[in-house]
Formats: sequence, C-alpha cells, structure tokens
Amino acid sequence: MVPDISASIIFDKKTWILIAVIAVAVLLLILYISVHFSKGKRKGRAAERKVAKKLKKIGKADHIRIINNAYLPLYNKACEVDHLVFGRFGVLVVETKGISGKVTGSGKNLTHSIGSKTHKLYNPQLQNKTHMDNVIHHLKKGGFDTTPVNGAVVFTANDIEFPSEIGMDIKGLEKFYKSLPDAGCNQDVLYHYFSDMQVKNPMKKMWIRTRKKND
Repeated sequence: MVPDISASIIFDKKTWILIAVIAVAVLLLILYISVHFSKGKRKGRAAERKVAKKLKKIGKADHIRIINNAYLPLYNKACEVDHLVFGRFGVLVVETKGISGKVTGSGKNLTHSIGSKTHKLYNPQLQNKTHMDNVIHHLKKGGFDTTPVNGAVVFTANDIEFPSEIGMDIKGLEKFYKSLPDAGCNQDVLYHYFSDMQVKNPMKKMWIRTRKKND
C-alpha cells in the first residue's frame, strides 16, 4: 500500500507560510523599534508631547478637541499629522520640529546646520501644506466644504534659529492660536469625523513611520 503523503505536503506548505509570516512580523517589529526608539525619533516625540501639552492648555477654555499623531488616508497609503486641532475656528494642522541648530534658506530644500555639520531639510511649510491639502480633501468628501483650515509649523528647541516665515516657537503658537477667528464650527463633529477615518492598518503606519524624517 502506497502511503498518502499529500496531507503531510499540505501541512509542510502551511508550516512554511506560517514561518514566513512570523519572520516578516519579527522583521517589522525590529524595524519599528529601531525607528521609534532612535535618538532622532525620541527627540521628535518629545517635541510633539511638548506641543500637545501646550495645545491642550491654551485651548482648554474653548473645549478644543485634539488628535495627536493622526494617520489619515492618503491614496492607498497614509500620512501622519503631528497634531490635528478642532475648534470653533475649524481645523488647525500642526507640524512639530524638535531640531536644534540653525535653519537657513528658502524654497523646497532648506539648510540645517548643527555645529560644523550641514544637511538638507525639506521645507516644513511645504510638508505641512501637504497635510493641510489632505485635510481639506477629506473635509470636502464629508460635506464640510466651508470649514476653515489653518496650519502652523512649531519649533520647540531652545537652541534653534530659523527664519520667521518657516515657523514659530511655542510662544508664537499661543499667539497664533488666539488670532484664529470664530467660524462657528462644531469641534466635536469634526473630531469624530477624522477620528473615525484614521488608518488602523499597522503596515501602512509602518510605511509612513519609516519614511518620516527623524526630527
């Protein structure tokens, strides 16, 4: 009698598939840890926490709603927005920078200098404009066409120099926030709309985390 080995072959294939899936998961976990806990990323997250705390404080009386590290759909992937702030003013899109040193130049690529070292820095105003355009797109899809969208780039380090046209410091953020006019928007409705659409897929989140600069 010839033994039936088809079952064992099928089992072996399933086993190898399972091993491959586990291997990919482990590699992704290692990649996430290396990115999330790198020096630059730690510094960036600390800056984001600082801005999140400030936003919560200055907007408390206005009962604003905030989503920190929001992952919004962008085509078939996602984009990470440091802070989405919802108030009667509409939506405030905030990009946080925790870098030190000096930023000079204009246009698409700026020059970031730390001591004797220099490297290119993608203009954070353009970076935030991409996020704002994405927010506007989703607002239109949801029927919130008239909702105002404002943007702010905030540098948090005490030892950073930068042109005023590319951003503001923490004190400047408070001044800018207070200048936003009341547009009669419902912050709770806007908050839940964007909260519900957030990308949950860990693969898409990993993609944007590995692409985002560690600053």
